[in-house]
Amino acid sequence: MKWSRYNKLFESKRNGWLLYNSASSNFLMVEDDKVESVKQMEKDLGSFDFSQNPMLYMQLRSMGFIVEDSQDDDFYNITKMNALTRLYSNSSLSLTIAITRACNFDCSYCFEGNRTGKPMSEEVEKKLIDFISHYKCDQMSIIWYGGEPLLAFDRILSIDSAIKKMGKKYSASMITNGYLFNDEKISKLNELNITYLQITLDGKKETHDGRRYLKGGGPTYDRILENIGKILKTDFKGKIHVRVNVDSRNEDEFPIVYNMIRQMFPNDFPRRISVYPGFVKGDDHPDVSCFFEPDEQGAFISKMMEKYGINPLAIYPRKYSEGCVMNKKNGFVVGPDGELYKCWDDIGDESMVVGHIDSFNNWNMPLLAECMVGCSYLDDPECRACYYLPVCNGGCHRIRQKNLHSEVKHSSCTYFKGNLEDLLELHFEEKKRKSRGQKAGNAPAKTNG
Repeated sequence: MKWSRYNKLFESKRNGWLLYNSASSNFLMVEDDKVESVKQMEKDLGSFDFSQNPMLYMQLRSMGFIVEDSQDDDFYNITKMNALTRLYSNSSLSLTIAITRACNFDCSYCFEGNRTGKPMSEEVEKKLIDFISHYKCDQMSIIWYGGEPLLAFDRILSIDSAIKKMGKKYSASMITNGYLFNDEKISKLNELNITYLQITLDGKKETHDGRRYLKGGGPTYDRILENIGKILKTDFKGKIHVRVNVDSRNEDEFPIVYNMIRQMFPNDFPRRISVYPGFVKGDDHPDVSCFFEPDEQGAFISKMMEKYGINPLAIYPRKYSEGCVMNKKNGFVVGPDGELYKCWDDIGDESMVVGHIDSFNNWNMPLLAECMVGCSYLDDPECRACYYLPVCNGGCHRIRQKNLHSEVKHSSCTYFKGNLEDLLELHFEEKKRKSRGQKAGNAPAKTNG
């Protein structure tokens, strides 16, 4: 028997000493007089004498804090097997389709340096439909992307019609600035199987209009809010996710936007509309002082929960069931000229093209392999040894891939690890709240004896 490598013992601010196991998601409240004993177990389990307290042993064993010698390795292998089975499954096809690179906005922090370009042509559309028909999959998902996808709305309608004529069923989402919606476009959302709309508001009106303005200048805030209201007044069956791009200049405006949306649409929040933070990547945009590393992101999430009572993202870790397009076998980002990428951050970067929709030959196999397996967290020794692995999906795979070619390394870890103890305490308190009214055995346990 041994102490699980997925254990974490820490002293929380409000609940004293807690022992957490990421494989079982169990918590144990450790009484002050038991802390040194737990630390001794962590250091050398074999030297600890349980004969005077067999109940403590049984408690730690049943909750997954003490495991068989091979159990952690077995767990890792099963986790890896399940992840690879999902990532390499032929049952689904995931496409992010950048229908155009053109945009009606001129946002200061946009990562797409060239915002010009024609929308996808009819010729490319035909090749895209042929490409899709090659995949004999049961499920398909599409993200309509850009540029601004509403600039090429007719092409979206045409592709949707062609896919349905093939007899394929699919779900869709759209990443849009929300400015170009009108009654006609809104009326087509259900027909397009769109279940998710991401629309961005970057803080209060003054802040937003100073960052997300029209090409040639001009405010956008009021029009976007008006369009959100129009969508929610219809029978749209999907959900609107309002993204607030957060950096050090507007972090305190996030709760303002959050509460504004909640107050404006009380009957739809959070069922049909929600608000969440998006962390702008500062390494690509040195003019913006922003959150990038996990500790800063985690601190922001913790602050929102503790100061404002807002849970903007999941405040506790969970087991993931899906991977990133970058390491999915049947996952691609399609550019408006039919070029294929493995990450939407790479659109327009010719060096990151892995193939093309008009041929399955002459692909950039070294780059494709690097994206899918070369930067995989599943083969990273540091990740394998990390206590956080069971509730981590490897963080950002694009960052991991960039780190392979850069002397300056950025953390690809999830924001949980950056402020883990505070977030785990919030998770613990959430579990306690949920356990009220349930059987006592479902509540976080205390050390016995």
